[in-house]
Amino acid sequence: MLSSHVRNGWYLGAWSDEIGRALTGRWITDIPVCFYRLPDGSVTAVEDRCPHRKYPLSLGHLDDQGTLQCDYHGYRFDGQGVCVGVAEQADRPKAALRRFPLVEKDGVIWIWPGDPDQADANLLPDTSWLTDPRWTHVHGVVPLKARHLLLVENLLDLTHETFLHPTSIGNAAVAATPIDVTVDGDRVGFSRRMVGIEAPPFYEKSCGLTSPVDRWQDGEFHPPGIFILHIRVAATGTEEPEGFHMKVLYGMTPGRGNETHDFYALARDYLIDDEDLTEFQHKQQLAVMQEDVDALEAQELMYATDPGGTVESSIRSDLAALRGRRALAKMLAREQRGNVPA
Repeated sequence: MLSSHVRNGWYLGAWSDEIGRALTGRWITDIPVCFYRLPDGSVTAVEDRCPHRKYPLSLGHLDDQGTLQCDYHGYRFDGQGVCVGVAEQADRPKAALRRFPLVEKDGVIWIWPGDPDQADANLLPDTSWLTDPRWTHVHGVVPLKARHLLLVENLLDLTHETFLHPTSIGNAAVAATPIDVTVDGDRVGFSRRMVGIEAPPFYEKSCGLTSPVDRWQDGEFHPPGIFILHIRVAATGTEEPEGFHMKVLYGMTPGRGNETHDFYALARDYLIDDEDLTEFQHKQQLAVMQEDVDALEAQELMYATDPGGTVESSIRSDLAALRGRRALAKMLAREQRGNVPA
């Protein structure tokens, strides 16, 4: 059965601090996955279905040697996913679990749910700023009951900040300022330069700035599910190396059906020891994301109840989002042709 999700790509599977010796189940691209750590601290991820009768392994338990036991009929698996026996029985079935390629770095656990032979860690973007001592950040994950593509388009068309987030990060300047769009293979980037504008409330509070300010947005979409936004805000006329710098990482990971895991990390390179500022920014980040969740879930209902596909209208500011759609469609088509590169 063909998947409606791209699987030959890296997705954010979990934050490192989410995964310990406890078993953690999470749906990723319609595949149930069980994450856990082995005794040496390394992380592993297996399909969350026991090959005996498909009981969720995340409802089982892990012993001190790293052996995973299904708590339905006692199948036991070693750290490589190979069945090493069945509790209280002499039988040793020839069974093994599907294991997924993982990369853990910078506090992130990346997962490749598709063909393991195509998993290339070099495709991952630079996220070293998440562990750079010159930066501080907050992170988490927000559940979204809407399809992955809607979140991708939300992030690739930030003109919605003007209308959806006017009390925090948005104002008229965002929608009024055009973007430059770049395409490099499957990757889509955009840049927006806002000069001499009114400072949105979030930046007044976060940076202590008064209007006018210059605000830059540089977005990178690394399909199928990684988006990084580089933000720079400064008093008008300040040179680029100066000013206040922030970065936002979004891991847009399809879950089960039309549900998405909306992972986020918000980082800054100034006042890194100011805990009050960190708390303020985290609360604002969650408030903005909740506004997005409300909008995207409302959109999802309209898409789900429009089987005929009402013709959509697009404008110039949709360019990056349309390029993102195209990139995902090309990746999915390659998979459905048998994973042959274009």
